[in-house]
Amino acid sequence: MKKKSKVYLQMFLSYLCILVIPMMLAMVLYFYTFRVIRGQAEEMNKNLLVMVRNELDYEIENVKKIASRLALDDRVQVASNVKGEFMPQDQMNLYYICSECQAINISEDFIEDVFIVFNKAGKVAGVNGNMKQDMFYDLYYKSAGFSYDQFQEYMGQFHYGDILPVKLDSGKEIFFFTMTTLKPDFRESSAVVGITIDAETIRRRLRSMRWSDNMDVMIVTDSDFRVSGDAEISDCYEWKYDSWDRGNHQLVNSRGERHIVSVLPSQAVGWKYLSVMPLRQMAREAGKVRAMAGAGLFLCTIAGVLVSYYITKRSYNPVKMLMENFKRHGKVEIEEGVNEYQWLNNQIDHFFRQHVDAEQLLRKNQKNLKNYYLYQLLQDYHDGEGSGQYRLRIDGGYNVVLLMIPVVKQGQDIKNPGYIEENALQKFAVMNVFEEMCLNYFNIDMVELGERVAAIVSLPDERREHVDVLKNQAENLQQMTEESFGFSVVILFGSIRQGWEGIHDSYLDAVKLEQYARLLDAELLTYDEVRNIQPYYQYPFDLEQRLINAVKTGNSSLAWETIEQVFDRNFQEGVTANVYRCLVYGLMGTLLEGASQGEYKEAARELTFPDGEIMPVEKTKQCFRRLTEEICHKVTALQKEKSQDRTLSKKVQKYIQEHYSDPDLNISITSDRFDLTPAYLSSIYKKQTGESLLEYINHVRLARAEELLEQGCSVVEVAAMSGFRDSSTFIRVFKKKKGMTPGQLKKKQEIIKISH
Repeated sequence: MKKKSKVYLQMFLSYLCILVIPMMLAMVLYFYTFRVIRGQAEEMNKNLLVMVRNELDYEIENVKKIASRLALDDRVQVASNVKGEFMPQDQMNLYYICSECQAINISEDFIEDVFIVFNKAGKVAGVNGNMKQDMFYDLYYKSAGFSYDQFQEYMGQFHYGDILPVKLDSGKEIFFFTMTTLKPDFRESSAVVGITIDAETIRRRLRSMRWSDNMDVMIVTDSDFRVSGDAEISDCYEWKYDSWDRGNHQLVNSRGERHIVSVLPSQAVGWKYLSVMPLRQMAREAGKVRAMAGAGLFLCTIAGVLVSYYITKRSYNPVKMLMENFKRHGKVEIEEGVNEYQWLNNQIDHFFRQHVDAEQLLRKNQKNLKNYYLYQLLQDYHDGEGSGQYRLRIDGGYNVVLLMIPVVKQGQDIKNPGYIEENALQKFAVMNVFEEMCLNYFNIDMVELGERVAAIVSLPDERREHVDVLKNQAENLQQMTEESFGFSVVILFGSIRQGWEGIHDSYLDAVKLEQYARLLDAELLTYDEVRNIQPYYQYPFDLEQRLINAVKTGNSSLAWETIEQVFDRNFQEGVTANVYRCLVYGLMGTLLEGASQGEYKEAARELTFPDGEIMPVEKTKQCFRRLTEEICHKVTALQKEKSQDRTLSKKVQKYIQEHYSDPDLNISITSDRFDLTPAYLSSIYKKQTGESLLEYINHVRLARAEELLEQGCSVVEVAAMSGFRDSSTFIRVFKKKKGMTPGQLKKKQEIIKISH
């Protein structure tokens, strides 16, 4: 009983200690509640101000756009030039201007009035018709604080998106938004577009966006003019524009009430958006939470003590049962004062030392024999005799061999002992994870082959569905090793073969795929994907001649475009590794021939060309692009010594490459940039480069368009981003130069990506 009471008491105290942790956390949360609620309220105020700013700034920006559009209107420009009285022939123009203002006023509920002041004629045209300037002021905007002389002087000044708050004699508060027409005289403003915003409209917007009736949202302009959603809350403070910085502030008014003020500046005009919230509202909400937290803490303490007692009683029973079993079967007695856990640990340790060693040795021997048998199945033809004694999961039906190769990281020394240990861990992870993934679908046995792993998988039949399931598990394995273990693995599928003898053939097929995996830079490849690839390459005479001509003239862009066409032709269906080598050597010979014709005789000796090693297609293309640029650069330099200086044409090309996205870019604009006539610049450029200036502009734009199409952009987006004025012009020019529409090219690129 004494032994039991000792452990029993330890258990009970440990459960109580665990209970203390949530109790302490609850107490911390109890005192932290108000700060959290205040922080949430401040965050809500911040989000509210962001929403207010986004909506009102959007409306202000919209007003700016409307004013700019009216300022650029041809009719307004014509009317602004009239001096004195408008003639009868000007009345129809004024009618259209008034109609346009009325249409804007009807469609935009944020706008109160739209008018245009023609200073030279002393007239105003707008929503309410056209009239003299003094009559317009007396009827609609008479204000003791903004006299007619001030109104006339203000409208005669230059404005660009200015906003002026005014309080009218009628009691209405408004904002004047003014913009001078964009073709004024230098001496005076000929016409001013005016748009009126009612402050009450803004107040309604502010009231509608509050998340509590006990708070206020307001606007303070840089002239200290304030528009408040609920003046009763905020009238107890003085609101000065320069007194409020961005962020949160605390205020105490004359009555002792505390408020939190959040401030956010406008991004469109010189306004600041403020929210005002009484601190007592947050204190009331925090009090409720505190009460609930206190009650919950008390109930949790009572319930925790009772549950700890019950769990302690239940937890001790297994300890008691284990002790009885060891005493009964092991014929040992527990000594007085010994801890029950320590005594049980000694008995279990003694038991496993006697039984585990022999079992481990037996399993290790069986595993080594099984691995050797699997190795023989892969390396040579075998009839499967004796497979039963090794408990193989595979059978002599249909089988496929998967070769799994952990990828060696760049710069890693495979002879380093650290790499050998890392490779062993990688193989262990691959074997265990993949075997676990596939056991629910297929019978599978795995074996190590040096630095790689082979998996022999038994399939019910030759149906493609089984291979698809196996590929899906292989992709899952690659994703898991990449994300969880930090290394990549290449998986190669041999062909499906029948019988024990077919295992060797499937393994040989998987080994053949290694060179194709490097060629295609693929991490998962099946034998069926390369079974029927073409045994020859396509390199037509016309492309060869075009490449030679481009190289000998130093046109690297055309030369690279031709090489890309050769690669695209040959890798839509794929080629064998040996044919790939032949294609690479053929292209190298063409580059050397073009260099020779371009007077660069030392290219073979001075440049570094790809060796016979198979590289991924993209890496090979990068190598050829580097060679093309180096050869063309050298050819151009050599030809420059024998011909006139081509500095001007290079500057023109650089200017076009920097401004090709401008749809207005043409020969005339380019010639203006270099202070030359269009005809003279075109003549000089063609003489120096062998192509017309317009052809080069289209060439740069089409090259950029092909890149954007490959990235997945739509035809309309590509047209705008590559400098064409509209998609129809882009499609016409593209088809003329490339022999196909942009849509057809996108489909072709998608087919190439799928085939690779």
